[in-house]
Amino acid sequence: MTPVHDVQPPIGTQVAEDPAVRAVFSGRVAPIAVPAPTAVPDANLSLVVGAGDVASARRDALALIGATPESAVFMEQVHGGEVAVVGSADAGRGVCDHADAIPGVDALVTFECDVALAVLVADCVPVLLVDPGRGIAAVHAGRRGVQANVVATAVRTLADADSSGVVALVGPTIGGCCYEVAHALHDEVAAEWPQAAARTTWGSPSLDLRAAVAAQLAAAGVAGVEHLGGCTRCAPAAWFSHRATTGGGAGAAGWAAGRQAGLVVRRAAAGPARSAAAASLD
Repeated sequence: MTPVHDVQPPIGTQVAEDPAVRAVFSGRVAPIAVPAPTAVPDANLSLVVGAGDVASARRDALALIGATPESAVFMEQVHGGEVAVVGSADAGRGVCDHADAIPGVDALVTFECDVALAVLVADCVPVLLVDPGRGIAAVHAGRRGVQANVVATAVRTLADADSSGVVALVGPTIGGCCYEVAHALHDEVAAEWPQAAARTTWGSPSLDLRAAVAAQLAAAGVAGVEHLGGCTRCAPAAWFSHRATTGGGAGAAGWAAGRQAGLVVRRAAAGPARSAAAASLD
């Protein structure tokens, strides 16, 4: 079982190996059960799913890492295995219009400072990668992304032949306790990644995407891995969860839809370290 630091959002962190890097995993912030059609989430960061003042939520979330919407890059996220290298010329893409996001990819890599990368999730695995002193990446690994091994492709793109120094931050995701799937799909994924095989708390076949991603990172040569945040469906008051929203699985309640983000930047002039709690008060 992969040890997880199950802390509440926003989860902000620095990377000891590269003090210039800032990273955060945002969350729902406040529980929004759905008593009426007008109920909206507090901190939804998606322009496509859910409601709320997304522009303000994105601005506030990016401020936690000392970034701005004008410096950020968002991607289309198509549940595949493609990776794009971006830079300052791409800054602002996807911030105001999803159609302008980097198309056809599920991972972004940059080797430039002050370019913030974003990955949006609500059960899929958000992975932030740091090659100290060199570059950063943001990866979206859903079930199909795990099968496509997008994590390994991102590691190779970021670190080329030497991934031994890469640090990975794995954010909140649906756990094997809750990610119920059909028997055939369970067996298909587990045949390639046995670590993904799991059972829900109510006894049906499930997938542990976090464990599969951990195995893929290890296979790609990444030794420094930190797991932050627990199961999104188990804690829908803290995290957006697609399964909790749609009622998938046993005992799910209705929660307002939305997406949280993993955000990372490598700053040219790093300021002092700030905790997420302190940053959220700025």
